[in-house]
Amino acid sequence: MVLEYVAGGELFTYLRSVGRLESPHAAYNYPSNKEIKFIRFYSAQVASIFEYLHSKNIIYRDLKPENLLIAADGYLKLTDFGFAKVVDGRTYTLCGTPEYLAPEILLNKGHGKPVDWWTLGILTYEMIAGIDPFTDEDPMAIY
Repeated sequence: MVLEYVAGGELFTYLRSVGRLESPHAAYNYPSNKEIKFIRFYSAQVASIFEYLHSKNIIYRDLKPENLLIAADGYLKLTDFGFAKVVDGRTYTLCGTPEYLAPEILLNKGHGKPVDWWTLGILTYEMIAGIDPFTDEDPMAIY
């Protein structure tokens, strides 16, 4: 198997190296204009990716910084389609990363495309805050 080399590595590694997308001199510790542009840029790219996948009835279900690679030109590339599924309606599989799971997945009453938008919200929060909003050593506490 031969895959494309993506020079920038994982968004996860980048976020861990900088902590969060902010300027150390920004007032009140809010992200600076430069970092807000990155947050918007990355979030918009993921939204475009989801828009395309959803137009093909594909639910991705595993968005997280580890699955986004940063290309040399700064654009993101989505990887790891192991949980992606073609769905025309609802599916009932419990899958994904605990910190990113949408409530409807946990309730096991069926889920669809909106679970991807939930994960985009979690990712955006993580880019701003430097940590995901639902974190604990115990996955059951996260749920």
